[in-house]
Amino acid sequence: MKYFTHPEGIFEIKIPLDWHYKNEVAGYENKSPFSFEVFEDVKGCFQISCYHKNEKPLNSELPKHDYNITNLNFIPTELPDTEFKILLWATTAGDYFFMAKYIYLATEVDAKVIEEQLTKVENCLSTLMCLSPDRREFAISFDRFEKFNVSLAASFDLKNRAMKSLSLVELIVLSANQIDAYLRLCIVFKFQIVENSLLFKLEYLFQREKDKPLMEKRIYDKAKDMAIISEVQHKKLYLLYDCRNKVVHRYIITDIKTKELLEISYEYELLCEEVRVILESIEAEQFDKKIGYHGTKDPLRKRDKNYVDELFSMVNDKHFYKEFYRNI
Repeated sequence: MKYFTHPEGIFEIKIPLDWHYKNEVAGYENKSPFSFEVFEDVKGCFQISCYHKNEKPLNSELPKHDYNITNLNFIPTELPDTEFKILLWATTAGDYFFMAKYIYLATEVDAKVIEEQLTKVENCLSTLMCLSPDRREFAISFDRFEKFNVSLAASFDLKNRAMKSLSLVELIVLSANQIDAYLRLCIVFKFQIVENSLLFKLEYLFQREKDKPLMEKRIYDKAKDMAIISEVQHKKLYLLYDCRNKVVHRYIITDIKTKELLEISYEYELLCEEVRVILESIEAEQFDKKIGYHGTKDPLRKRDKNYVDELFSMVNDKHFYKEFYRNI
């Protein structure tokens, strides 16, 4: 199973690896109800909603629970409907009312499939935890860090495809993206060491639609200021940045040759590996000093199959594209 975290850190819940969060891809807001379905051959939809007591007064007949506990007691019911089967589960925790739904077309789905899905629903609900306000900043921070790493992992699928097809412009763009990602991780890990903190500087890991962006050159400058990269590497990043922009924006209006794209992509790949090795050394520094995200986790530890399956499932979420879908 994999975690889903409320955008404001109000709750966490584990969902099956073959379920995918649907609000964003369906064009809905990231708010209740939060909807989940399988990627293909959809049989039903699971939804979880939460409302503060100021939005919906708490029903005194529902079970009451404290913050930060799992295995909550839910009251199950069924809504009458002529077309759909709508199963409900309701409870309260802290200052919040929680309602879960599983919705399906009863006439088109066999009982065995629904029984399997309802078992997943029950397992899922057993992991629901309403977080106390003091734990929400960390939950949001860790969730954005996880999503950043998943996006970085997904970029390798695109890069491998670009390599096979010799799509040089795409290779250059993706290598530049990966260097930027590695440096951002270096910066947030360095801040954790300096501040002896488990929190991540989210301005380096996440950009909302209306946020003022931290552009690549600012990342290069910050990395140099924090002694993450050398002066030579900093200059090379600036040089490649200009080459990349020429390729992307001025290929037609300049005399740049396609042969040069291969040379630029090669230089990017060499520098990308240099920066990755720097990141690896900072992760090791955290582990040696017992500080930050890697303070208790050896970054070189062997990952088991469950970890890999969870990563693949989250990469599936990032792509949401059949060509890159991995069966788990």
